[in-house]
Amino acid sequence: MGSDVQDVREERSWLGWVQLAIIIAIIILSLSLTAWLAASSARPASNGNGADMTAAPVEIVRPRAAAHTVRVRTTGTVRARALVNLTPEVGGQVVEVSPSVRSGARFEADETLALIDPRNYRLAVDRAGAAYADAQSALQRLDAEAALAREEWEALYPGQPIAPLTALEPQLEAARARVTSTRADLQQARLNLDRTRLRLPFDGRIAEARIELGQTLGAGQPYGEAYAIDALEIAVPLSPEELARIAPATGRTVQLSFEAGAAPAMTGTIVREGARLDDRSRLITVFILPDDPESLRPGLFANVSIDGATLSEAVSLPASALAGLSQVRIVRDNRIVPVEVTVLDRSEGRVVAAPFDAGDGVIVSPLPESVLGGPVTIIAEREN
Repeated sequence: MGSDVQDVREERSWLGWVQLAIIIAIIILSLSLTAWLAASSARPASNGNGADMTAAPVEIVRPRAAAHTVRVRTTGTVRARALVNLTPEVGGQVVEVSPSVRSGARFEADETLALIDPRNYRLAVDRAGAAYADAQSALQRLDAEAALAREEWEALYPGQPIAPLTALEPQLEAARARVTSTRADLQQARLNLDRTRLRLPFDGRIAEARIELGQTLGAGQPYGEAYAIDALEIAVPLSPEELARIAPATGRTVQLSFEAGAAPAMTGTIVREGARLDDRSRLITVFILPDDPESLRPGLFANVSIDGATLSEAVSLPASALAGLSQVRIVRDNRIVPVEVTVLDRSEGRVVAAPFDAGDGVIVSPLPESVLGGPVTIIAEREN
């Protein structure tokens, strides 16, 4: 019995050593394969003249210099330059409300949007008018008395200066002041009567309104908001780089289209630039005045295309031709040569650069770093 147990233990020990040997062999094989691959990738691919390097297959384009207009495409939002409160300047009960005083409704300049009961204000005009007429009458009477006093003084004391009090000058000044005061009161009363009609001096739309027939309005209290139609503008955030590409931006004509056909396509003009960059987005806003604001609403998204300067000579390339920020690879004498270029514009998957010597063509197919400087075989030429 004891010998059987001993045999089992020896068999298990032998199997354990076999498994350990297999694992060690696998590890050694993996390390050897990794070292061989690393050595292969690090080994020089040629003897200096490219004789031992396999020619890399590439696709090229042959760029041509032509005129190019710098263009920035982005999006913006329609917004009102300012929202104006519907605030009556006098208080009272509303006796008339225009159908235009509803959210989204359009109104004309100086249209009566709401009428406050004018009766008390008409009475105030009548009272002020009567006081003004009485003051004028008193002044005319004093003028006559003063003229008579001067005649009597001249008759009694010819050539002698008349005393101001005798000439009724203080009384005349007081009467003139009362005329001025009552005239101002009459003008104020008439102005208050005119203000019983709630109006705005522009064509616009109501953004919000809280005015109903029979409601009592308080002077100076807001009861809604409106905006001027010609004050609608499109706010477009641009990066400093985009702004530089269309500089100077102010005065440039832009093309506008709107989401889902919510408004017809139109043109517009950049009227001003923001004063500073946004602290979080690092963008600066330009403001566009649309040519047909009548069909727009605040909050509408707009697709914006802005044309900048026209370059007399530039080279347009697929974006795949660019390696890094400003380098392309060209074919010259059947070898790959890196060339630094001056990038002038980027848009719609293309890069526009200043003219440069493109050799036998600009490579647009992907290239591994290991083939740089080596020989190439041009397998296709794309349309540029």
